Amino acid sequence: MTTKKYVNYPEIGDVLFEKSRKAKRLIISVKSPSNIRVAVPRFITIKRAESFVLQKLDWIKTQQYKLLNKINILELVKFVSTKEKLKIVKQTEKLAKKHNFTFNKLTLRKMRTRWGSCTSKNNISLNIGLVALTDDLREYIILHELLHTRIKNHSKEFWNKLGNLISNPKALNRKLSQNYGLYEI
Repeated sequence: MTTKKYVNYPEIGDVLFEKSRKAKRLIISVKSPSNIRVAVPRFITIKRAESFVLQKLDWIKTQQYKLLNKINILELVKFVSTKEKLKIVKQTEKLAKKHNFTFNKLTLRKMRTRWGSCTSKNNISLNIGLVALTDDLREYIILHELLHTRIKNHSKEFWNKLGNLISNPKALNRKLSQNYGLYEI
């Protein structure tokens, strides 16, 4: 049975403490500026977890600040037109043809934690939030997922091949993570 407790800290807001059978150590997750959760292993008391959070206040505030300074894509794309969706589909098909990639199915959907994914059956899902990104970042994400139809991991080989398809993919990945966030308020 799960034990949950909310505690308000004036500096950071409400924090959810939740007992977890899976957790082996205290884990703080800052999923949005107002969504902070602490996974508490069964052998640690909630009281001890609360004092742990007090020790980590500066780190939590830093995470909140980082999230506040990102453009929140999920809030930005509440309404996406069919025309905008079609633009992403066409861009994906164009890039696949240009670089000789094949995929089974393409799905556009609102994803809370990822920009895209590729299954073992080469079905690609892209985050509808791509409509709000710059062209270079949208192309990077699409090519990243298309390459996963051939290489199913993020090995050195994967990044080298991606570097052959698009200029400086690691810099684009940094730009994406530093400037854009996927979280719900």
